[in-house]
Amino acid sequence: MADRTVRWIWLLGVFAAGLLLQGCREDEQDRPLLYDKGTYLGQPDPRLEPQRVDELRARARNQQF
Repeated sequence: MADRTVRWIWLLGVFAAGLLLQGCREDEQDRPLLYDKGTYLGQPDPRLEPQRVDELRARARNQQF
């Protein structure tokens, strides 16, 4: 009976450790946990070169009906 209890406690400990370690992934570090509604909290987009802006405008003109 005691052997069974020890086994269950060990399994619960392993399960809890797995849950704790799952939240430590590198891609989840330094992400915002609190959000402001209507406010973008990400990194700003890089500026486009003027030539690229002209190309995009020309594509948009071609798509008008």
